[in-house]
Amino acid sequence: MNNLAEQPEHIQQRYGYKKPTLIPRIVSVVLIGITVAGATFFFLKSKNTNVDAQLSSYVVNSDTSVLVNWEIARPANTTVYCAIRAQNDQRIDVGYATVTVDKPGSRTKVNFSYALHTESKAVLAEVLGCGLTPHLHVPAANFPPGVQIPQQNPPGVAPSAP
Repeated sequence: MNNLAEQPEHIQQRYGYKKPTLIPRIVSVVLIGITVAGATFFFLKSKNTNVDAQLSSYVVNSDTSVLVNWEIARPANTTVYCAIRAQNDQRIDVGYATVTVDKPGSRTKVNFSYALHTESKAVLAEVLGCGLTPHLHVPAANFPPGVQIPQQNPPGVAPSAP
């Protein structure tokens, strides 16, 4: 005999076949709940709601330097860490630094400037993100193999070579 679930309705009724309805629904609800809980946990863990940064401007000073200006909204009297990068016209990293912004005071909005050293001419710069710890959830430096990563002046720190 073939699978009763594939038989016509009158045959299913004759042999007492009942379609499973409750168990698949329960399993689906549990899986959706676990997925939503995991996504919420990941989002809350990775997002630092205490610090916000916005790029104000950048100026390409030379083939080896970009002045990056940004505004930071943070809790008063806290040290903030920001990741910034510069890229060339091929969208390849030419400069990258994690900058420590240690400006004491009660102001919650701070303007900050940093001269980012680059290994070649940059065409854009961006603030990838800021947080209260140096372990930021931002894209890692993406230098091509064999490129010498430019050293940065304090308070910036260049990523170590892979």
